[in-house]
Amino acid sequence: MSRLATEAPAKPRQRRRTIIIDGPHPIDVYVGARIRLQRIMRGLTQSELARHVGISFQSVQKYERGENRVSASRLHEFAAALGVSEQYFFDGIGADPGEPAAPVRESTVSALEGKELHRQLSAVMALEDKRLRGLIIQLLKLLTELNQPRPVAKVSAQQEPA
Repeated sequence: MSRLATEAPAKPRQRRRTIIIDGPHPIDVYVGARIRLQRIMRGLTQSELARHVGISFQSVQKYERGENRVSASRLHEFAAALGVSEQYFFDGIGADPGEPAAPVRESTVSALEGKELHRQLSAVMALEDKRLRGLIIQLLKLLTELNQPRPVAKVSAQQEPA
């Protein structure tokens, strides 16, 4: 008997993720949403950001929607153009290494909402009282956390209320 006949059958290969079948990866969508948020906060149009980075505005649109993955070098260029660190684009993803990253919902801010968001953020950032500005930001973070769905607690037979 040949040696090949006695070997265990090979494991089937996993299908590679594709944007056509699976859609954009949630991490790519999250990074794109962070690019968009920072662009809006800076008051830049997609065309202006594209000029700073040296790409077309259509490419910026695709990056913001997560349709194109952002390479490390491009991420560095976005960070420099937007005045943030590269880490900014990943803040909030899987803070606990043992815990999977929370599902990311796609940002659906229209152009009109983006302008209003920029106006409101500018008003908050223009506050001279740093303490008040910090309190407003903390309030917004708390409201965001309260809006997140909470996991359903499992009740075991031993913990059931009497």
